[in-house]
Amino acid sequence: MDSSVLLVQAASGLEKLMSGSRGGVLKDSTVAQISAFVYYEAHVVARLTSNKGFQNKFKTVIFDQISKDFGEYIDAQARIKPKQLHHVYEWDKVGNSQARLFKLNKIDSGELSFKVGYEFKPSKSFARSNENSKRRHVFVEKAAVMEAGMPLTISPRAAERLVFEVNGYTVFMPKGASVLVAKPGGAGVKNSFQAAHKVFFTGNLVNEAIKKSGFQRLFNSSMTKALRVPSDIKKVKYSFSPNTIMTQADNALTESFGGRI
Repeated sequence: MDSSVLLVQAASGLEKLMSGSRGGVLKDSTVAQISAFVYYEAHVVARLTSNKGFQNKFKTVIFDQISKDFGEYIDAQARIKPKQLHHVYEWDKVGNSQARLFKLNKIDSGELSFKVGYEFKPSKSFARSNENSKRRHVFVEKAAVMEAGMPLTISPRAAERLVFEVNGYTVFMPKGASVLVAKPGGAGVKNSFQAAHKVFFTGNLVNEAIKKSGFQRLFNSSMTKALRVPSDIKKVKYSFSPNTIMTQADNALTESFGGRI
């Protein structure tokens, strides 16, 4: 069950306590006030955490910072270890943030939680080829294939034979012959992005990104303002109206968060 629903249900148990009697002045008025105080704060928190706008803002602010820091981390690692991470960038642009072939995805888990996944983007640049060759092609699934270490079989399509360079020498394959590339991208490429992703998300880097997002700084002052108990509840009274308190909670949230709740 949604935690905000549970909070409201728990708070509803205070409604009877908010209707005191004059039999014991100090005791009954105190119980009613305390109950009203808790009832108000419970509704503020419940309404806030169940609000879709607030949930989206919460998750977006944090995810955007995680995505930014993760991208910069991979860029830096790629510049240090180009043989391991060159495949997640366009050709000859290793570590260039504008040439990334990966992106993070935010997977909604409900309420104020989410998971982070990733996917590889299709390459759009021409693959390396013989300078004398007039034919050029785009290795669309470059990142995904190389990360998986998937063997490739290259066969002639429009031409009758394959022609390519190896260590400065031009190689002419027999007509119709294919070439098997056992480790596309090189020996150090397979699962290297996955390994870097694991380091970021299982260590302290992701926690630092969450702190850096500034979410607490952004919302703490507004939340503190919304949780300020109305002066009406602070007065010595023997009964409080649940509907009035709920309206006060809604108004406080609207005012504190600029009308977005």
